[in-house]
Amino acid sequence: MEVLKKHQKISKRSPKRWKAQTLRSNSIYYRFGPYHLDEAERLLLRNGVKVPITPKVFDTLLILVQNAGKVMTKERLLQKVWPDTFVEEANLSVNVAALRKALGESDSEYIETLPKRGYRFVATVIKENWETAAPARRVNGNSHKQQRDKVHSLAIMPFYNESSDPNAEYLSNGLTESIINSLSHLQGLRIIGHNSVFRYKGKELDGRVVGKELRVKSVVTGRILQLGERLIVRAEMIDVQTGWHIWGDQYHRKLSGVLKVQQEISQKISVALKQKLTRAEKAKVSSSSTENAEAYKAYLKGRYHWSKFDLASSKKAAEYFVQAIEIDPTYALAYAGLADAYYRLSNVYAPTREAMPKARAAAVRALQIDNTLSEAHAAMGILKMLYEWDWPGAEKEFIKAIESNHNNAIAHQRFGLYFNLLGRFDEARSELELAMLIDPLSPHSYWSLTLTYFLTCQYDKAIEEVKKALEIERDYKPALYLLGRTYERCGRVDEAIEIFKKIFALSNSPMFLGALGRAYASRGKQRLAKDVLKELEVLSKRCYVSAYSRAIIHLALGDEKRTFEYLEKACDDRCEMMTWLNIDPTFDNIRTDPRFSTLLHRVGLVRNAEGVGS
Repeated sequence: MEVLKKHQKISKRSPKRWKAQTLRSNSIYYRFGPYHLDEAERLLLRNGVKVPITPKVFDTLLILVQNAGKVMTKERLLQKVWPDTFVEEANLSVNVAALRKALGESDSEYIETLPKRGYRFVATVIKENWETAAPARRVNGNSHKQQRDKVHSLAIMPFYNESSDPNAEYLSNGLTESIINSLSHLQGLRIIGHNSVFRYKGKELDGRVVGKELRVKSVVTGRILQLGERLIVRAEMIDVQTGWHIWGDQYHRKLSGVLKVQQEISQKISVALKQKLTRAEKAKVSSSSTENAEAYKAYLKGRYHWSKFDLASSKKAAEYFVQAIEIDPTYALAYAGLADAYYRLSNVYAPTREAMPKARAAAVRALQIDNTLSEAHAAMGILKMLYEWDWPGAEKEFIKAIESNHNNAIAHQRFGLYFNLLGRFDEARSELELAMLIDPLSPHSYWSLTLTYFLTCQYDKAIEEVKKALEIERDYKPALYLLGRTYERCGRVDEAIEIFKKIFALSNSPMFLGALGRAYASRGKQRLAKDVLKELEVLSKRCYVSAYSRAIIHLALGDEKRTFEYLEKACDDRCEMMTWLNIDPTFDNIRTDPRFSTLLHRVGLVRNAEGVGS
């Protein structure tokens, strides 16, 4: 695919920018049990396979390991993990709990808790430097690449529909999606995300060519034929490098047995890849989120419409998720989808106080049914961050989402947004580059990474990256909006105006009309900006218009009194754009105003800027 060929450098990026080889002579490595800790590259490996943990959890582990056998008080750990920052003790408890889970700890075999005092790393630790480390870690000065290569990467391509009935497309889509979901929970396996593989939908595929484009080791392709109430499913897996046939099988089932086929194929793939599964992983591969094929088809239709980013599609998505729930009231994944649908309507098309409580109720129900569901934790995380303004709670939910499914690109993207909103840009970039590895052909992956460049005033880089998203999907609204914002910030206001006109024509959302009004005012076209304010007033009589959209126009017009009036209203309305206050350059001119500080306190951003939730 030409889009990916142009931008393969993205998927070559490692989640961190590793130190140069010239510094390696001072690199330190630690071994304990089946684990290997690389201080310089910030890697934790279990039997050569990367263990995904967040930066702060890694810092906690490194300090404990460096002081193995010693008591590390809570105060000292807090000071070392969050230097020069005030952090609540609960953050440390969350980190240690996440660390225990990552290590698969039982009976305190690694970390001993000393009540009211702190923690002690009790396992035997062997310390090595670069010169004495095993040669296999020193070849070509690129241990990260070698260890990454041990992690198997796999693309499950969309199953080809050989049936004359177009309705069978949902069966082929569903089978593909189910296999991706089942295998994505396995440690040591990187699965290419849904958005990327479905770019190849409907095409006759050469597995080796596709595999090289997606930079994976193995590719699964398949075909599905529906004959009345019978299904014939054929699937095979090949090695991309050699073209060798690794595994293949054919299944004859009744239409009602399509989900069982998914389970069988997932199990066969894990065996073919010689994956040693834990009991929990075996349960994930063997289970299905619903046993009802009709409920699953409704869910798939919901996700299809959810990805469209417009009012009609978002409403249609919610309808399909509700339909799936009506068919199967215990379908946790459908509740998570419904939460995402209400969240997508919020702020852009519907009042936040109306849509977000519905989203929260759906996410809560999903977790009541399955408290290990990654999608539900990712939905709850975005709700806590953008609606409840509970920053520590949001961080916990994102960590749970990623621990449950390290291949959940949306969870990594949302965690990256969390770090961006708190101004923790290195951590944001780390999460977003992980999302890019999982879903390299998703326009949202490029949008998420672009946001970090925008917020750090790297406007040329932001424009370069966001245009890659638009090459994948020309009218992708989040990318167009961010392109307009970037043009505006680097002085290309006329181009920004044209972009905002285009988005408003595509979506008819007052939010994008507000951006256009601000651009008019920035360009000195005050009459046009005031015309937009009048139009927003008219629109507010028949649809939701965020107070934030009017605030940014008044700010660009120099009317600070009206700006703060509308920002206060936006805060009262729980507008999600208020979470951008600390990092959005729009507000640079009023940051020293005491009224602005009051707003930051209300949203919880002052406390977080000082370390809470960090």
